[in-house]
Amino acid sequence: MKPAGLFGWVVFASAALGAQPDVAALVKRSVANHDRAVREQTQWRYKQIDTTHSGGEKHVETSEVIPLFGTPYERLIAKDGRPLSPEEQKIEERKYEKAFEKRQKESPAERAARIKKYHGQWSFLADLPAAYEFKLLGEEAVEGRPAWIIGMTPRAGFVPSTSRGSMLRHISGKLWLDKHDVQWAKAEAHVINMIEIGWVLARVGPGAEIRMDMTRVAEGLWMPASIDINGSAKVLMVHHKNLNEQLKFSDFARVGRDQAVQVTGNHPPKQVR
Repeated sequence: MKPAGLFGWVVFASAALGAQPDVAALVKRSVANHDRAVREQTQWRYKQIDTTHSGGEKHVETSEVIPLFGTPYERLIAKDGRPLSPEEQKIEERKYEKAFEKRQKESPAERAARIKKYHGQWSFLADLPAAYEFKLLGEEAVEGRPAWIIGMTPRAGFVPSTSRGSMLRHISGKLWLDKHDVQWAKAEAHVINMIEIGWVLARVGPGAEIRMDMTRVAEGLWMPASIDINGSAKVLMVHHKNLNEQLKFSDFARVGRDQAVQVTGNHPPKQVR
């Protein structure tokens, strides 16, 4: 029996016998599945709507996210609910053509380095199983499918093994794991101490909340449907900024492995290898 099949059989048997599942093992399995899902997501195109609230104003940017030689490319298609002007369209077309040409001319080593850097954004998740004490809180249906609800409390004495893993010490949360796929169906994170993120020396303060809802786009594959971020931050250690941002994703369509979507003006996209 294959390892994946054996794992599923053990989970089924535990549920049938009324036994508590091994929550830590489930989370470890879900991290591996999430890593695989992120790699598969680079073969999909979708629409992204980014809504931010700042200074009493609301800003909305709509983009098409498309695979471009191994990593996604985000192409702006509308602002504040209106299509781009002809001049704005030309600017976005030039940006895309420049990125397409640059990636198309990459050496194998350059392309591998770019793809590695992209996936490195999630490398800290490898520390997740060691960073927390897990507790099974119950069960709940997500998208009509049964899911475990797992509470996460930072583990005392946790020593990170990745460059960004240390921030997990300052975040508590919950995971909803789809019982069949053992993938994240929903996640919530709560910042309990100041954390530093990004390359711009931004500090996110206690009380910030992040919620991510996933949707099942294919057999065994979940992708984000929405991400909500609320809280406060200091940018460059000086400027205080309220975080109020919502990202919504839709219109998922698989493009294929090792392909890029070429978009030219208003013509339909075509795939190139």
